[in-house]
Amino acid sequence: MIIIISNNITLASQSSAQVLPISSPLSPTMATGTKADGKIVEGEFRYDALRDLQTSNNYQLAVCSENCTSVTPKVMYDASTNIFIGFSTPLDHGVSVTQFFQTDSYDQLKEWFENEEKSNLLNVHMLELLTISKSSSTSFLLGAYRITSKFNSIDVLRRWLWIFERSRISNIRILAFSADCDPKYLRAMRLITGFFAKLPNIPISERNDVLEVKLPKN
Repeated sequence: MIIIISNNITLASQSSAQVLPISSPLSPTMATGTKADGKIVEGEFRYDALRDLQTSNNYQLAVCSENCTSVTPKVMYDASTNIFIGFSTPLDHGVSVTQFFQTDSYDQLKEWFENEEKSNLLNVHMLELLTISKSSSTSFLLGAYRITSKFNSIDVLRRWLWIFERSRISNIRILAFSADCDPKYLRAMRLITGFFAKLPNIPISERNDVLEVKLPKN
């Protein structure tokens, strides 16, 4: 296990698939459901559900994990949302674009099959929700979507910052991010902590809301 600690934030990574327990199986069916049947829409982050859970249980803190798992490259059609699932979800500043592959046009669908990559990875975001008044925690599926490996550490960093900001709107403070030992995630951790790497255009350590970790002297 690799733990990176600075004066401002703590991030962790583990060589196994996940640091946090996952209550839902990592399968393609996770990304094909809709809100109506209790599942999720591919690429959509469930901040409305997170806010409801926070209000009813008074969660204030969370640890966020991100992990990719291999899936069979194939395209499926979700009739309830009119979305074709299986292509690589586009990223906008590192954040998934929801309902991108939604169309009623045969020509558009033909163009996607000819030009768009079929995804071989399912990217899953989980939150482990914590509260000061309880010793137990709750796992929450924040979002899932299909991608390929064609993203970089800056995409990861932008995505984590966006998740942090959006979670604050739901009154949830992200304490740390965890991932496997993919070099993209490790470099994002190095950049965000300043661990033998610098990110001059995004001075994260100078933010007013950074988490300060005070280590005991003895």
